[in-house]
Amino acid sequence: MLNITGRTKQLGVIGDPISHSFSPKLHNYISNALGNDYIYSAWNVKSAELENAINGIRALSICGINVTAPHKVAVMKYLDETDPEARLLGSVNTVVNRDGKLTGYNTDSEGFYMALKAADIEVCGKNVLILGAGGVVKPTLMRMVRENPKRVTLLNRTHKKAESIADMIYEQLGARIETAVCDTDFDVVINTTSAGMAPQLDILPTDDIEEIKDIDFINENTAVVDMIYNPPQTRFLEEAKKRGAKTVNGLDMLIYQGTLAYGLFTGSHISDELVRKIKSEVFGV
Repeated sequence: MLNITGRTKQLGVIGDPISHSFSPKLHNYISNALGNDYIYSAWNVKSAELENAINGIRALSICGINVTAPHKVAVMKYLDETDPEARLLGSVNTVVNRDGKLTGYNTDSEGFYMALKAADIEVCGKNVLILGAGGVVKPTLMRMVRENPKRVTLLNRTHKKAESIADMIYEQLGARIETAVCDTDFDVVINTTSAGMAPQLDILPTDDIEEIKDIDFINENTAVVDMIYNPPQTRFLEEAKKRGAKTVNGLDMLIYQGTLAYGLFTGSHISDELVRKIKSEVFGV
């Protein structure tokens, strides 16, 4: 049980919406397990209020925040410094306050890769399809191409946005990302859109993408990853499971990116044993 006093340090997460977030449950469990005097909250911040919210971190001496959609890119212009990796990735999901100086980091890409490894999903030499082109996509792509996939295809409702991200990846890493469907023989399919999360519970991420009219290309040889973790089984994962695919939701990514962020906030080491306890005692998996 956390004992909140006048000395308790404050952490939190901002986004819009934010009521679905499991981050408070995760971070408060870690603080309790390690005996750290921190409390973690969730704050709904509209885009028009983002600058005020970031200034509030300094004013209130908040030690750090996580940043989720739709603020991961926009937040960067309000920070004092950005970690080189986050600058390369083009988005920030973690902000640390060190004596009023705000530094942005990105733990999404490494957290995502750690989640793939935990699920025994191999990317090297595989054909990968990514659906959506939001703030999490560029860091996901940049981490993924380091693992030498055979081919990566990025599809989005707005084709120009997918092309823009593909161009950035090529300019920065020299890796080619396809934005048109050559064939539908995909080994790994990743949903990065909000389709499947309330209020879009009955929507598939392919519904608004012209290049793919259905998901019949998913079969028993496909690994399907949905970055959504609430609900734990989106309609997309349910439909993929019916077709025999291996399915993984976004919970492990949440856990791994969160433990990496917690280390940045507090300097604490999160052991593998603690990660196992988080999965079982916090999330029941």
